[in-house]
Amino acid sequence: MSGSENTVLDAVKGFFMHNGLFLLLGTLAFAGILWLYIMNKKGKVQTKIEPVKLTKTIKGSIIGITCIMLVCNVVTATTIYNDLGIKDYQESLNKESDLYDNYYVDAKTANIQFPEKKKNLIYIICESMEMTYTDKKNGGGFKENLIPELTKLAQENTGFTSKDDNQLNGGLTPGNTTWTIAGIAAQSMGIPLNIGNSEYNRNFEEQSQFLPSVKSLGDILKEEGYHNYFMCGSDGAFAGRKNYYEQHGDYKVLDYHQAIKDGIIDKDYYEWWGYEDDKLFKYAEKELGEISKQDEPFNFTMLTVDTHFQNGYKCKDCPDKFDQQYENVVNCSDHKVAEFVKWCQKQDFYKDTTIVIAGDHLSMDGMVPENIDDDYQRRTYFTVINGPEYTLNRTRSYSTMDIYPTILESLGATIDGHRLGLGTSLYSNVPTLIEVLGYDELNKQMGYKSTFYEEVILNGDEGKIPTKTDEQEDPEEQENTEPVQAPTAQQYQAHRESFSDTDYIWTPSYSEPVTNPGTGGGTAVPETPVNPVPETPSDPGTGGGTTDPGTGGGTTTPDTPTDPGTGGGTTDPGTGGGPTGDAAATQNNG
Repeated sequence: MSGSENTVLDAVKGFFMHNGLFLLLGTLAFAGILWLYIMNKKGKVQTKIEPVKLTKTIKGSIIGITCIMLVCNVVTATTIYNDLGIKDYQESLNKESDLYDNYYVDAKTANIQFPEKKKNLIYIICESMEMTYTDKKNGGGFKENLIPELTKLAQENTGFTSKDDNQLNGGLTPGNTTWTIAGIAAQSMGIPLNIGNSEYNRNFEEQSQFLPSVKSLGDILKEEGYHNYFMCGSDGAFAGRKNYYEQHGDYKVLDYHQAIKDGIIDKDYYEWWGYEDDKLFKYAEKELGEISKQDEPFNFTMLTVDTHFQNGYKCKDCPDKFDQQYENVVNCSDHKVAEFVKWCQKQDFYKDTTIVIAGDHLSMDGMVPENIDDDYQRRTYFTVINGPEYTLNRTRSYSTMDIYPTILESLGATIDGHRLGLGTSLYSNVPTLIEVLGYDELNKQMGYKSTFYEEVILNGDEGKIPTKTDEQEDPEEQENTEPVQAPTAQQYQAHRESFSDTDYIWTPSYSEPVTNPGTGGGTAVPETPVNPVPETPSDPGTGGGTTDPGTGGGTTTPDTPTDPGTGGGTTDPGTGGGPTGDAAATQNNG
């Protein structure tokens, strides 16, 4: 648990702050009754009540209180059992998912083409940053906007929304993508991390292998001649991050220890998880000034930390605009990230650089659910700056796994099929898994056990990867393929067995519009469901403005119900839609 001592202390301290008075009063009351019972047995209590009768009365009170406590505990335990979905979780352990067999695209075999002139990438992973923090007018959950500058950045750049939609869009976080290292795996590998948080809540030995059989964003960029960098304000080894970045793309890790070596902080300096974001951004500006002088393209990935729960880190620059510290910390982070983006935009390298800003997961701080409506759908923040034009006139429904191929296509790369891992490029017409399955079904599937995940992703048995034997379509036919829409959730469920065949092509039955009797000659246009993943979708940015399912194009986007477990934290790693254990301090990773 190195690096997380303050989190454990805060959790214990927070428990006693909220429950200390009740614990004290209850303990004193119970101790007082026991003391009275013992003294009466010894004959030291002088009352008008007969000693034997008094003893029986006290004994009955003790037994009665104990029974009441036991009943309360049973009721509470039952409520927790139901609310956290423990029964569903236990049942899911015996269910097999076909998600990977049907939808997983191995990046090692995918055809990815980069332009001759490669763009740099600055990838800012913001700790616990949600679009939820904006106000309701802009699609958020708060009465007052905590992130006005990030809201403006998303609206002025690419947030993957329709042209007339000014509300912030963001990524949903299905099971096993809901803590930092799992969020990183989702966004740069396109998969969940189906290993419990406790397994990743430690400093890994250098020889520990981090999913060696999976090809990540960093691996792809390294092959294309990029120099990769990862910067964070904490110990890079915590939760396996250093292993991940060094093993997948040969990143140069600029963490707390490297900051000391580079003279950014003194050797005895230690704040929060290492050093605060104010110093992180200054360190980043210094490094980018040197990195940008190289001839090769670069990928500079950085992870902020000030907005980590509990209450965040309030630096000297944080304002006191809001009632709660965490609100002020979020607002301060909003300004610091935006100021760093402005600095980048003034540099010579910016014209050849794409900036991606993404929240790693939903916040685990209890302040968030306390301030939003119970039925509000929380999403992480995500926007692309100085990338290709987003030409699809529709608002995408997506998970953080879709960020993986989206980042590559934001750099001008093209991916055959526009899919990697379980993710789909948001620039393409290809529907995301949430648009095909609906969030609830995807979340369930990610919580089930998967032989494919265990044998291929964890153990590297590439012989288990299914291969397509069908001949390719004629190139001319591919060029004439029109972009299409995804089926609705109802259509998918009705033909579920057919969709389980990855080579199956959904052929819609078209019919002429018919006049609806009694409506004055109006016409009713039948729905035209189509293949959810067209064999040859259009290149990113050339979709021609097809209609998003559920936005007036004749189909309905599957409902995306509230993520189980996001009320006060996030879905427990390894449970999909199960109990919320990640918010426990000793299980927390950041």
